[in-house]
Amino acid sequence: MKTNSEPDRTVKTAERVFDILEYLEQVDTATIRDVADHVEIAKSTAYTYLATFEKHEYIAKQDGAYTLGLKSLETGIIARKNLDITSAAESTIQQVAEKTGETVWIVVEEHSQAVYLLKCEGENAVQTRGEVGKRTTLHDIAAGKAILAHMDEAAVKEIIEYHGLPARTNQTITNADALFDELTTVRERGYAVNRGETTGKLRAVASPIIVDETVHGAIGVAGPKNRLSGERLETTLPSMIQEAADTIVLNLTYS
Repeated sequence: MKTNSEPDRTVKTAERVFDILEYLEQVDTATIRDVADHVEIAKSTAYTYLATFEKHEYIAKQDGAYTLGLKSLETGIIARKNLDITSAAESTIQQVAEKTGETVWIVVEEHSQAVYLLKCEGENAVQTRGEVGKRTTLHDIAAGKAILAHMDEAAVKEIIEYHGLPARTNQTITNADALFDELTTVRERGYAVNRGETTGKLRAVASPIIVDETVHGAIGVAGPKNRLSGERLETTLPSMIQEAADTIVLNLTYS
């Protein structure tokens, strides 16, 4: 877990490499001048970096501008495949998506953030702000709260200190004491709920995936407020998601 309590011992050149790659991720395409200005280096130095990335296929050049290459996709797919939870959860989230008709996610925690690992869409699924591979804060999504609820309290405090509790909507929990109260409720009932905390008209339910007291991630279902409400939000989906989480736990345990 990356927190602000860790010593700042890094290699400057390596830091610049990732600054450039993350910049390209943000802007989609950039010229040599754009990169040089962003990283505050000479154009000739920026060209050297970009030529090296292009040689190793991590970026591509088109019409004088640079963009991330598909090598990054390949690397990410390999990293995802190497996680046991990927194979343990794939068939289960497909079944849940078929039953609910909504979007089903597997989310994991890495470097104090939520990472959308797997996604399966049912026939009525709507688009959400989540994307496979995207990182986001943990405190404002159902899956994130399900994970936080089963982490050590000191670790949760470090995450809050490092990332804060930014508000996505007026429903987002932005007070640490209120968040810890919410996490206690999540532990007691076995699932977390997102009631418009990321997007006003979105609702979600998620349950943690725990093996030997270690939380490996969470499975969640998300959909529009008009469909995820009442008994479906409070009873039907929580029961279904908890059952799915149990299935994934068994797959992880005995695979």
